[in-house]
Amino acid sequence: MGTKQYERIFQILGAVLLAAVVVGVIAVCFGNGARSGVKREIGASDYYSQEEIDAAMDTAQEYFDDHFPGCVMTAFWYDEESVREAESEYAEEYQAVILLSDFQTDKHGGDGSLNPNEIYQDWQWVLVRSGNGDWTLKTCGY
Repeated sequence: MGTKQYERIFQILGAVLLAAVVVGVIAVCFGNGARSGVKREIGASDYYSQEEIDAAMDTAQEYFDDHFPGCVMTAFWYDEESVREAESEYAEEYQAVILLSDFQTDKHGGDGSLNPNEIYQDWQWVLVRSGNGDWTLKTCGY
């Protein structure tokens, strides 16, 4: 083989390696583990913008990923009516948002505190914040 052929082979190998690195970086940066594919439903809100609700959902999903091992969230939505109900409870100290989700546990029940192989529906996520600060999970469950 001539020098030109070796150069061409190294160019191809370099391009393949670069493509693999790019795909890996994208998977790490934008992959979201157990929550991948979860459908988010956000309707119109009198209280919060789409971006504010997305930020609250991101916070709840990060908590879910960290504290619900082996579980897969299957649906996730914003519930405007629940916000109205929670407003009176948290209004003096915080702004509050209520999110709802459905998820499936694995054969171990996640970390063992949930029923194995069960679908949980309408699981509430209550998040609060002061002013325009970051959302903090206040509580979750039924």
